[in-house]
Amino acid sequence: MDMSVDPLLSQPRLHDLATLLPELTWLGMATDQDALLQRLGELLFRLTGQHPVALYRYHPDGKAHLIHHLASPLDSPPPAPFEPPALDQHRPLLLPTDPPHWGYVRCHTDDLAAATRQLLTLMLNIAGQRLRYLKSLRYEHHREQLKTRRRLIVNEIRQMRDANELVRRHGDHWLSLLRAQGVALLLNDRHVVRGTTPPAEALSQLKSALAAMRRTRRTTTLSELPANLSAALPRSRYGDLLAVRMTVNKVTIGWLVLFRPQQPNHSPDRDAISRHAGWLAIEVHTAQDLADDIGIALSVIDIMHANRKLISTNDRWKRLAHRDPLTGCWNRYRLDVALSEAIAQSAQTGAPLFLLLMDIDDFKSVNDQYGHSVGDDVIVHVAGLIKRRLRQQDSWGRWGGEEFMVIISRVTPEQAFKMAERLCNDIARTTCPAGAGRITISIGVARWQPGMGHRQLIELADDAMYRAKRDGKNRVVSADNAT
Repeated sequence: MDMSVDPLLSQPRLHDLATLLPELTWLGMATDQDALLQRLGELLFRLTGQHPVALYRYHPDGKAHLIHHLASPLDSPPPAPFEPPALDQHRPLLLPTDPPHWGYVRCHTDDLAAATRQLLTLMLNIAGQRLRYLKSLRYEHHREQLKTRRRLIVNEIRQMRDANELVRRHGDHWLSLLRAQGVALLLNDRHVVRGTTPPAEALSQLKSALAAMRRTRRTTTLSELPANLSAALPRSRYGDLLAVRMTVNKVTIGWLVLFRPQQPNHSPDRDAISRHAGWLAIEVHTAQDLADDIGIALSVIDIMHANRKLISTNDRWKRLAHRDPLTGCWNRYRLDVALSEAIAQSAQTGAPLFLLLMDIDDFKSVNDQYGHSVGDDVIVHVAGLIKRRLRQQDSWGRWGGEEFMVIISRVTPEQAFKMAERLCNDIARTTCPAGAGRITISIGVARWQPGMGHRQLIELADDAMYRAKRDGKNRVVSADNAT
């Protein structure tokens, strides 16, 4: 008998309502769906003379699944699977919430008084409205949990380098939220899993089947996939699955797949509750919201990864453009820029600026006698000594071949000359580990004067350096004294 809302039915008598008023009140204020269904089943069981009662729920796949069953001790549980019998024999009692209906009840209604039938109608209406309210609360709770997790992902996104990191940090929460035993992200180039999931080969078959689906299809379950996947994804081990397409800017980047364990269909207890492994509409909506969040997070991670690679590549090219590959110090190009900048700053502030140009003495003989490998070691050795002897604010580098340049500012002429002498003496006193014997350098010192270009300054220092070599090498000559 159809027991959905029917305004043509007369209202039940007051004494019948008074008898069940506490129960009706409890149904209208229930805070737990399972408890509500349990109590509703017990009331129906009582009102229909303790005949078997079965509550079915409609799922997004259009099928009705048994979620609650009560039977007298002499009755056996309904056979598995819990599929409703054909509706042309006895019309069910409907739970009228969201169209078409939340679900329906099968129970004995023959020979029931009209007042009892009216009470059943009222009871189902109250239960249906409460179920709708609890559904909205649950959905809002899920949305709040997703919002909280979304904020965590945003805060942690810079620390995540790939999808594995995302699933490791948040996968367990997704499983708890959707009552799943396993989750898999089937991306274009890899699978990322958490919990109990099928092997990689089965996931690859699943991904191929999902890829063949229409682009307009957002979600699917195992029963909607090709039959040949049943062997690779047995329900007895992985239960039912829900696959949700992840898209960014209308482009599919992968699938979020959730696996829910298959629970026993029924229990031998008289008032057994059975939860089918199918996915409810609220869970599908929550999974879709989750898939959107994951898709955005993965896109951000990919963008950040690409940005890190670009920065790393730029840094590498910058090092190659500015650094000498042998010594790691500045190269001629970078020194040229630094000298122009230092001259511009001195012209603006009036601070003194000095240029030291130095050359390793008799370096050609080192190469000829010991080979270029030892010659390279000598250059590295001299570069290390220069670096250790200079101030942090001084600029220096390899000008070319065996020549080095040092840019010194905010010192007096005497201080600049003494710094050059200390460099010259330290190198002469230090034994070269390459076995090339005693190494010395000749240094030319030049001071920048207003109106002087950096090329003129370099020429002055270069002339002073060659004067040092002509005067016997292993010495410092100032451009002011070079004639």
